[in-house]
Amino acid sequence: MADFVADASMPADDRLAHYQQAASTAFAPLRIRPANLDRFAGHIRHEQAGGLVVADIRSAPVTVARTAKLITSGDNEIYKVALHVSGTATISQDGRQHRLRPGDLVIYDTTRPYTLDFREDYRTVVIACPRDRLAAHANALSRTTAVPIGTNSGVRRLVAGFFNGLAGELDSTVPEGGAYLADSLLDMVVMAFLGPERRNDCARSALIDRVIAHCEANLSDPCLSVHTVARAHGISTRYLHKLFATRDQPLAAWIRSRRLDRIRRDLENPGLANRTVAAIAARWGMPDPAHASRSFRAAYGISPSEYRRHALTARDALG
Repeated sequence: MADFVADASMPADDRLAHYQQAASTAFAPLRIRPANLDRFAGHIRHEQAGGLVVADIRSAPVTVARTAKLITSGDNEIYKVALHVSGTATISQDGRQHRLRPGDLVIYDTTRPYTLDFREDYRTVVIACPRDRLAAHANALSRTTAVPIGTNSGVRRLVAGFFNGLAGELDSTVPEGGAYLADSLLDMVVMAFLGPERRNDCARSALIDRVIAHCEANLSDPCLSVHTVARAHGISTRYLHKLFATRDQPLAAWIRSRRLDRIRRDLENPGLANRTVAAIAARWGMPDPAHASRSFRAAYGISPSEYRRHALTARDALG
């Protein structure tokens, strides 16, 4: 088990830097800003459990941010599920902002920017789960990010009890029962956020999730389209359009936006600085450089080359 304490025994600047590094190592790169540097203190305990990370976090008031600049294509795709144990906070992601109260359960996605504003001393228990462990449920869960749910009854109460139990036994229970605990916990998390009817998946929702998973896995294929997706799932293009009619974007637009997002993340990655913009675009299924550049500018208001230059310069400035 990893156990890190940042307290008055360390200089204020050092304790913040080490605490931020400990939190980033446990999950994904984060930016942490304390409300008061001089009185800042924090404690992180975390352990692996069947491919998940279980963490018990206590801290003075801070703002925790996963900014766009910190997200790269090399990062693991992780969902974080948190039980807010004490203190008050505000969470923001995907255009949603909600207040967290003790007993709330909330989920957020490390592949997209989010902010947690803890306004007083707090404690939270966090489970970090790779996206692929959630299988077909991952995309449905993505629509619940930053929306807290209470844990005062039913399966949600069981989930809260499970979280608290894991946190209390980090030094023994988690390693001993890792795989079993992880599978059981993920089943309960899905049920808590999506409801018991989603546990068995109605055919329509399951098909949407399979389509999205197929598209995510084939973004690099320039032939990926509404027609090829429909054919791969044995349905008509008309029915496929109908399935996605209630979503934020038609399927073709969603595929394009996901490709552009992957291109954007690669452009921010200093490890890929020697690759041309055209090569990166082709990697994500957009082999026509001119078309890729126009689409990128339409989405982000700047050319891919300019975006890369600004992103890498900003990263260098941050050290």
